[in-house]
Amino acid sequence: MKSHHHHHHDHRNISTTILYICLIINVAFVVAESIMGWISNSTGLLSDAGHNLSDTLGLLLSLIAIQLERAGANNCIKISRRVTFVNALLLLAAVAAILTKSFDKILNPSTIESHIVIYTAATAILINGVTAYLLMRGDNANINIRAAYLHALTDTLVSVGVVASGIVIHYTHLYIIDPIISLVISVAIAIPALRLLLHILQIIKNE
Repeated sequence: MKSHHHHHHDHRNISTTILYICLIINVAFVVAESIMGWISNSTGLLSDAGHNLSDTLGLLLSLIAIQLERAGANNCIKISRRVTFVNALLLLAAVAAILTKSFDKILNPSTIESHIVIYTAATAILINGVTAYLLMRGDNANINIRAAYLHALTDTLVSVGVVASGIVIHYTHLYIIDPIISLVISVAIAIPALRLLLHILQIIKNE
């Protein structure tokens, strides 16, 4: 019985280590992708960075929830709810910034360094793929890790869309495609973030 408990404990530690590794990789890449988005003048890349940020915050939430659960912290559920609330607000702030820049780019189209967009978004596909693979090897019974895995898969698809827009822009010079893609991604981030915010507010109100 003791060895079974020890094995279970090791398995949980491996899962947490995987979450930490994924978090570090994704934080570093969100910063890099934001810089590249700025350099290339691409709101598509910036919004992809925003989408990656949403999942990086999701990984952080998963870690906080797991650590609080393990520590048996008093009011751990209340603390994690407030962390979720702050994360949802941060996401909506990022969406507002991307939307403002996107509308400005639609009204005042400007040239975009399409090759930077293609290479950076292609790297995002690789990073998200590695993240999804690592999480898949984690504790599938843990709902936080499963959610983080599904988010990483979604991110991969979003980055594929950005690569496609970069290729189209490269060959057609239709720069308006870039802010249009970023509007679509922004909506994809905003809807679940708003739902989460309203849900958490309701729960906190009823505490």
